[in-house]
Amino acid sequence: MSIHYLCCPECDEISSLPSLRRPGRYRCPNCGHTLFRHQPGMVEKIYALNLAALFLFIVTVSFPFLNFQIMGLSAEATFTTAFVNLVREQDYLLAVALLTTTLVVPAIRILLYLLLYGPLYHGVVPPLAAPMLKTLEAVAPWGMLDVFLVGVLVSIVKLVKMGEILPGTSLWAFAAMIVILAYVQSIFDPHETWERIDRAYGREPDLIRSAER
Repeated sequence: MSIHYLCCPECDEISSLPSLRRPGRYRCPNCGHTLFRHQPGMVEKIYALNLAALFLFIVTVSFPFLNFQIMGLSAEATFTTAFVNLVREQDYLLAVALLTTTLVVPAIRILLYLLLYGPLYHGVVPPLAAPMLKTLEAVAPWGMLDVFLVGVLVSIVKLVKMGEILPGTSLWAFAAMIVILAYVQSIFDPHETWERIDRAYGREPDLIRSAER
């Protein structure tokens, strides 16, 4: 069993690490920072879950989000209704922020996961693997689907006293997509991905990298 070394990005402690590892979280012995989480089957899980997330994303933007029945009048809201209304009110900055955090960034994350982990699942290293990994880590904080969902639920609680609010197909798909993307983010580990890339190239995984690569 060969020994590899891993540099802690917090304190620069060099830790020895056997190439054969057990599932779990590995911490720096000096500062306790999580170096990485070894989860067998991570690539397969991320690939499968993002295929499901892509399907749910399409359902979310294609079907009604909420149906309102208030004082004998009925109306239907879609996932993009808030964005359209903000544009009509000429609140362009908030409209762009809403569109970016709830539609553009989640779509980018799902597509990048599929473009990266789809080929890795089949043993092929995709072109631009390094930029895709860096982009995934950079855009992660900008995905605010959970915040949007909380806002929707608060609005439903307030409006339900005025009439009947019926959740649409899009709302259920949206909630399921949030759960899937949150789980994907919790198991995503760039070190495990780099090891898979090394194996696809037919070389022994090299763990002498900082987490910032």
